[in-house]
Amino acid sequence: MESMSIVLLILGIGFLIFGIRHNPKVHDDVGVGGSGSILWDFLALWLDKLPYEVTKIIYIMIGLGCLFVVFLFVINKLS
Repeated sequence: MESMSIVLLILGIGFLIFGIRHNPKVHDDVGVGGSGSILWDFLALWLDKLPYEVTKIIYIMIGLGCLFVVFLFVINKLS
Protein backbone atom coordinates (compact mmCIF):
# COMPACT_ATOMS: atom_id res chain seq x y z
CA MET A 1 0.00 0.00 0.00
CA GLU A 2 2.86 2.37 0.75
CA SER A 3 4.52 1.82 -2.62
CA MET A 4 1.22 2.51 -4.36
CA SER A 5 0.80 5.77 -2.50
CA ILE A 6 4.35 6.81 -3.41
CA VAL A 7 3.69 6.10 -7.08
CA LEU A 8 0.39 8.02 -6.92
CA LEU A 9 2.14 10.91 -5.18
CA ILE A 10 4.76 11.11 -7.91
CA LEU A 11 2.12 10.85 -10.65
CA GLY A 12 -0.07 13.44 -8.93
CA ILE A 13 2.74 15.97 -8.61
CA GLY A 14 3.91 15.26 -12.16
CA PHE A 15 0.49 15.69 -13.75
CA LEU A 16 -0.19 18.79 -11.66
CA ILE A 17 3.09 20.42 -12.71
CA PHE A 18 2.58 19.39 -16.32
CA GLY A 19 -0.96 20.76 -16.28
CA ILE A 20 0.17 24.09 -14.85
CA ARG A 21 3.08 24.43 -17.30
CA HIS A 22 1.03 23.25 -20.28
CA ASN A 23 0.80 26.04 -22.86
CA PRO A 24 -0.54 26.30 -26.44
CA LYS A 25 2.93 25.83 -28.01
CA VAL A 26 3.51 22.59 -26.09
CA HIS A 27 -0.02 21.47 -26.95
CA ASP A 28 0.70 21.86 -30.66
CA ASP A 29 3.99 19.93 -30.37
CA VAL A 30 2.66 17.05 -28.23
CA GLY A 31 1.45 14.88 -31.09
CA VAL A 32 4.57 15.36 -33.21
CA GLY A 33 6.97 12.40 -33.28
CA GLY A 34 7.32 9.54 -30.84
CA SER A 35 8.52 10.19 -27.33
CA GLY A 36 9.53 6.59 -26.68
CA SER A 37 6.99 6.20 -23.89
CA ILE A 38 3.94 4.05 -24.63
CA LEU A 39 1.87 5.82 -21.95
CA TRP A 40 2.81 9.31 -23.16
CA ASP A 41 2.17 8.42 -26.81
CA PHE A 42 -1.25 7.00 -25.88
CA LEU A 43 -2.16 10.14 -23.91
CA ALA A 44 -0.88 12.39 -26.68
CA LEU A 45 -2.89 10.52 -29.29
CA TRP A 46 -6.18 11.24 -27.52
CA LEU A 47 -5.48 14.54 -25.81
CA ASP A 48 -3.99 16.16 -28.91
CA LYS A 49 -7.44 16.11 -30.51
CA LEU A 50 -8.99 18.14 -27.68
CA PRO A 51 -8.82 21.94 -27.32
CA TYR A 52 -5.92 23.34 -25.31
CA GLU A 53 -8.03 24.45 -22.32
CA VAL A 54 -9.74 21.05 -21.99
CA THR A 55 -6.39 19.24 -22.09
CA LYS A 56 -4.95 21.54 -19.44
CA ILE A 57 -7.95 20.95 -17.15
CA ILE A 58 -7.71 17.16 -17.65
CA TYR A 59 -4.01 17.13 -16.66
CA ILE A 60 -4.72 19.21 -13.55
CA MET A 61 -7.71 17.06 -12.56
CA ILE A 62 -5.70 13.83 -12.95
CA GLY A 63 -2.98 15.32 -10.73
CA LEU A 64 -5.46 16.49 -8.09
CA GLY A 65 -7.23 13.12 -8.21
CA CYS A 66 -3.99 11.22 -7.57
CA LEU A 67 -3.10 13.56 -4.70
CA PHE A 68 -6.60 13.15 -3.22
CA VAL A 69 -6.26 9.35 -3.26
CA VAL A 70 -2.87 9.64 -1.54
CA PHE A 71 -4.49 11.92 1.03
CA LEU A 72 -7.19 9.27 1.64
CA PHE A 73 -4.49 6.59 2.09
CA VAL A 74 -2.70 8.75 4.66
CA ILE A 75 -5.90 9.56 6.57
CA ASN A 76 -6.86 5.86 6.53
CA LYS A 77 -3.44 4.84 7.84
CA LEU A 78 -3.56 7.42 10.64
CA SER A 79 -7.00 6.28 11.80
